[in-house]
Amino acid sequence: MVKIIERPGRVTILAILSFWISIWNGVRLVDAILFWKTLKSYGISPLYIAISGGTWLITGVFLGLGVGRGKVWSWAASFGGAAGFASWYWFDRLVLQEPRANWPFALGLTIFSLLFVALILFSRPTRIFLKKSVL
Repeated sequence: MVKIIERPGRVTILAILSFWISIWNGVRLVDAILFWKTLKSYGISPLYIAISGGTWLITGVFLGLGVGRGKVWSWAASFGGAAGFASWYWFDRLVLQEPRANWPFALGLTIFSLLFVALILFSRPTRIFLKKSVL
């Protein structure tokens, strides 16, 4: 007999965060398509915005569904996705954008977000639900 484990609330939060990232990047993708000419006139590559928005849209949906359904691969994929998203954000911010004065806030929020995701992923209920013995 297969024992069904109830999804912990923190796993639901992680899935919702993944879907939120997807929605935000879906908006970026749609905006890049709708405002293609305007973005080009400002010297911003709408192709880059569309590709990165589409990539993170698909990734977020994939991770959200995997975590929500308790797939074994979703633990490592969520860990990699969080690190990858933070790395992409800071690459984009430091290399491709104009300098912004609010970098201490953005850095603090990034660190908080990564710690929050790690706290969820390394918690015992999450590891049990995702059938992954990490520690």
